[in-house]
Amino acid sequence: MEDGFFSVLVVDSHPESAALFEKSLCAGSEFPAHVEITASVPEALKKIKMRSYDMFLVEAAFHRSQETAPLLDSIHTLELPMPFVLMTPIFDDKLLRAAKQAGIANLLVMSENHYDDFASRLKRIHEEFKKGVRSKPGEAAFFDLTREKSDNKRDSFGHEPGSIMDELTGICTHSYFQQRVVEEFSRATRYKYPVSCLFLDIDHFKVINEEKGYHAGDLLLRECADFLFENCRISDVIARYGSTEFSILLPFSNYKESMEMARRIRLRFAAHDFKLGVEIVNLSVSIGVASYPEDTMSRRGDLIAFSRHALLRSKATGRNRVTQYRHVENHPGFEIPVPKIEESRVLEFQRKLSEVVELAKRGSLEAARALIQALETKDHHTAGHGTMCAKYARFIAETLGMSVEDCEAIEQGSLLHDIGKICVEDEILLKPAKLTFQEYEIMKQHPYLGYKILRPIRFLREEATYVLHHHEWFNGEGYPGRLKGNDIPLGARIISVVDSFDTIRAAGARYKKTYPTCEAAQELVRYSGIQFDPRVVKVFIDVLKVRRELSAGDYDQVLLDQKIAELPDKDEPLYVPREF
Repeated sequence: MEDGFFSVLVVDSHPESAALFEKSLCAGSEFPAHVEITASVPEALKKIKMRSYDMFLVEAAFHRSQETAPLLDSIHTLELPMPFVLMTPIFDDKLLRAAKQAGIANLLVMSENHYDDFASRLKRIHEEFKKGVRSKPGEAAFFDLTREKSDNKRDSFGHEPGSIMDELTGICTHSYFQQRVVEEFSRATRYKYPVSCLFLDIDHFKVINEEKGYHAGDLLLRECADFLFENCRISDVIARYGSTEFSILLPFSNYKESMEMARRIRLRFAAHDFKLGVEIVNLSVSIGVASYPEDTMSRRGDLIAFSRHALLRSKATGRNRVTQYRHVENHPGFEIPVPKIEESRVLEFQRKLSEVVELAKRGSLEAARALIQALETKDHHTAGHGTMCAKYARFIAETLGMSVEDCEAIEQGSLLHDIGKICVEDEILLKPAKLTFQEYEIMKQHPYLGYKILRPIRFLREEATYVLHHHEWFNGEGYPGRLKGNDIPLGARIISVVDSFDTIRAAGARYKKTYPTCEAAQELVRYSGIQFDPRVVKVFIDVLKVRRELSAGDYDQVLLDQKIAELPDKDEPLYVPREF
């Protein structure tokens, strides 16, 4: 700011707009500014490299034609502390979404009547930019990019921008959504207007993650968020509530209006072609709807609870459908009787049911263990291989601080990782010589065969996924899915390390020379970043050292540290507890 005036650079293909800008930002306005106007992006690039500006306004047509990318890059590279604002003649949800993803600070609707308060709007943008938390120069805090009607201000609840926007999808987080529901419900009860909530869950999305990998699943989740953004109103608040769950708050909408929107979203969702690279993926969605005051609510959180309850009914009755909460709880003609039964008896029934489930689980695991033992007794070299892998995998999981459930899943997956070999003929399985190409191709089917065996057992589905992917390579050259890096489930990466280690050390004696522990560990280090996740190898080596099975000088620590340092996510936690 010089001499009490701000400096503003405008990129506009209509030079006649200069007079309107200068009149709106004159000396007596709320945002007095010296305005420079250019009609081309290359000219603007030259200007920002020659001098500094307080604000950068660009006609939206340049952004639609992909011309603004060099400008944004230059602002970020030169670390210029100024907001980048797009001007558009009409409000456009798609343009707002694209602008936010590009890191643009704000979107201004510009028409002749909008020039009246132009100075005050620029002042507000500039002030919010200066006090907002920014990860890059030119990029404003999240609340600058949200729809003005939804009033998503960071100071409303004291949220930091990161707690408002979901990093993966770019829409609101569930914690921020909960706060907005509380605020909107309080307004609705005070001013007597309706408010509704939609709860959505993508059907069978776990299958996508298992078959195509978690990276593909993340890409589809982003697409789903974009789809919802484009099919909702400006005033609606959209959030990612859970792993595959989304929620939509609909102010001033009753049951009739919210049901119309829910049905429209369900039908369009099912008809939409979601793209995964060159592959087209079709998905469906289950939806639950609740609406105040038509649903009687005593607490501000009931709007979320009721719509989520209706969602569960949609999923339980076949999925790909919409359910109203009032149809779940209220049945015409009679009331559901409240059972009069002692709480202690309910708890006793729950305990007995848990015991039945636990017995069924134990029985299935015992049956699977029996199959593994039968497999290992065929070849004395592999006797105890599954048990040894399970032990080491459990040590790694516990060292990483995994939850009890995740530790058990990895331990059981390690125990059962070779169960698919039961389906391989003994002539191939027990062949002492090197396998032919055709024989090796048959042997490579055992992860998928193991997955097919375990997948129908409901409480072994996580383990089945680990079994399916335990021969993937960290560089993407493994099988069966050729997954790469963190797209491979962490459990499968752990099993890959302990399986190879025990095979090198003992279990592979039937067809190759075995090695002592130190050489087996060095082999893991040598193939880190190629076959194995270097960080998993480091944790496993630490386990071996704690158990005194390995000494510090028995492996190339410098090489392992170097391979870890080359990872793009080396500073990220290897294990993140799942949210429920």
